[in-house]
Amino acid sequence: MEHSEVIKNRILSGLNLSAAALMMTAGLASAQVDRGAYLITTTGEAVRAAGYGVCVRTSNWTPAQATEQCDPDLLPRKAPPAPPPAPAAKPAPPPAPVAKPAPEMKPEVKKPAAPLPFSERVDVPFEFAKADLTADGRTALDELFKELKKGPVTMNVVIVTGHTDKIGSAAYNKKLSEARAQVVRDYLVNTGGLDSKLIFWEGVGPRQPVNVTKFCDAKMNRKQLIDCLAPNRRTTVEVTGTRPKPAPKPAAAKPAAKPAATM
Repeated sequence: MEHSEVIKNRILSGLNLSAAALMMTAGLASAQVDRGAYLITTTGEAVRAAGYGVCVRTSNWTPAQATEQCDPDLLPRKAPPAPPPAPAAKPAPPPAPVAKPAPEMKPEVKKPAAPLPFSERVDVPFEFAKADLTADGRTALDELFKELKKGPVTMNVVIVTGHTDKIGSAAYNKKLSEARAQVVRDYLVNTGGLDSKLIFWEGVGPRQPVNVTKFCDAKMNRKQLIDCLAPNRRTTVEVTGTRPKPAPKPAAAKPAAKPAATM
């Protein structure tokens, strides 16, 4: 590159010294005008040396006056044109809306039906001046046990109250009524399987007579009076609690339709 530049400069120097001769040789002397660093024609084009193809420089030429037409190698390299800006990227489409999951359907939990209140009262009869269970007394208690097992019953409390008639002293009747209450309590626990913690018992003597015995008069003879006061010789058992509500009966199936008669 440096060697070719030296040759070029020598050629241009020789051309500068014989500029007039060269112009005549090219037949352009009459058309050339000194415009500065290079000889140019009247049409504004640079005069080029015949056989060399290089522009003819004047004595005023300096490297700073080099032109793109004549001395492009002396000009600073132009930066390559910047590539056209890349087209703006299209904005990404908005994300598709995410469908909300359907709410989880919880299985319907049926609440158990409220239990029904339960209350039952039984009178256990006793013989005159005795605290032993009779056959009729056991039967009454056994029927109570059967009723308690229907459902079954959740007991809240069992109240056992012993009674007597009015014949005899208050102390004697108090003790007898307590004995009658205790024998019934034991039967409820030992035979019926009731929880002893739920049973409350007491003896009240003749203080709570049955209403029908108000007509029993002391003027009656002893046997008549004993028979008249028999309803008072008893022990009452009162059970309170709850039992489940019975399930509804299934609807009866409809009878199948009879086939139509064929003609």
